[in-house]
Amino acid sequence: MKIVCACDLAINPNVMSTMKDLEKFGAEVVLFEDSQMQTPKAITEVMIQTEQHGADSSPANPELIELCRDADVVVVHASPINSEVLNKAEKLKYIAVLRSGIENINHDICITRGIKVISAPGRSAHAVADCTLGLMLAEAKNIARGHKALMEGKWIKKFVNFNFIHDLRNCTIGIIGVGQVGQKVIDRLKGFGPEIIVHDPFMTNEHLQSLGYTPVTIEELLNASDFVSIHLRLSDKTKNFIGEKELSMMKPTAYFINTARAGLVDEDALVSALQNKKIGGAALDVFTEEPLDKDNPLLKLDNVTLTPHVAGTSVDTFTTSVEIIKNALTEMFEDKPISGLVISSVK
Repeated sequence: MKIVCACDLAINPNVMSTMKDLEKFGAEVVLFEDSQMQTPKAITEVMIQTEQHGADSSPANPELIELCRDADVVVVHASPINSEVLNKAEKLKYIAVLRSGIENINHDICITRGIKVISAPGRSAHAVADCTLGLMLAEAKNIARGHKALMEGKWIKKFVNFNFIHDLRNCTIGIIGVGQVGQKVIDRLKGFGPEIIVHDPFMTNEHLQSLGYTPVTIEELLNASDFVSIHLRLSDKTKNFIGEKELSMMKPTAYFINTARAGLVDEDALVSALQNKKIGGAALDVFTEEPLDKDNPLLKLDNVTLTPHVAGTSVDTFTTSVEIIKNALTEMFEDKPISGLVISSVK
């Protein structure tokens, strides 16, 4: 069995080298450095393009296409596995993606041909949860704004949210999406003592209650929360899950937090709500356009905290990704149920 591992700037050959452990099963493991994915800009552009327009919207590396011709398994991080790759990879049985999202894979071809796709759920859950909590505190407590003002020689005590700065213990926090990240955010929040309510369109209330959470409708969550933090996977069902209607249900003092996917939110509606002070503020790590253009209206607001899509960034995230996929492929070799299997059916 031949396993091709496509390395990039984030998951380089040194990090990927642990995949060589699979050679104990008699596999040939090939580490390939994708020259098209060696800058943060290149990786970001491919991630955004494939997320918004599908795997075929980004060209695959010609060298990767050739390597995959006789591959049984391909392991990738952000490199696109599009129709160019799949149409030549006639022996391919598995694609393993070193992320939780699989937008860089052509799903339709995989389903038609019965190619199984494995993801790495939870690989960055701890990092994203840490950042989510940090952004909540930064926005509500003016940490970033205070720092910026001091660096500019200003001593400001009264920011735009002066009249609704509360201790977290006196707040209600609404979590939309109670997967691995949402659960870890809740775990971190418990020490602050807020009321926590949840909504997940893909889980029953009975299941949420069995996990110890307080499930509510999306309307109830938006009406009651002082912080709304979204942690859903982007799909056709969740695109623009938060739009003008949903934002209008939030308190005028509430904060909206997004460390998940930009497409979960109608960004124009969010900007309008912030400009017109329909909500108290927002803390955002993901954007429809990345990097932000200098004229982006978000950069002109005084009620936002912005970070450059770094919530999942951690050296631990990358090593954990490889470990998760290596374990899944070990299960494959041992004929056990494969962890992280997301596409396995045939039309």
